[in-house]
Amino acid sequence: MSTTQMLYDVITEMTEEEKRALLLILRTPRQKKQREEDVDAVMGILHNYANPDLIPLEKTAWEQAAVEKHVRFLEEISY
Repeated sequence: MSTTQMLYDVITEMTEEEKRALLLILRTPRQKKQREEDVDAVMGILHNYANPDLIPLEKTAWEQAAVEKHVRFLEEISY
């Protein structure tokens, strides 16, 4: 199956909201104004899935995930 056919198959199954999110990623810098409008639209869509309880954890999420990953790795190799 060609890449074009695979893309077509994926896109035809996407919702309009998913297509907008994909276009947001694929836009060029020349389309910055449209991109900013799309970001607002996507943020509105994603707001429905937000978990307010997790927002305070976002500041340290990356650091915590890195520590957990490397501590787990060190524990695995120490056996």
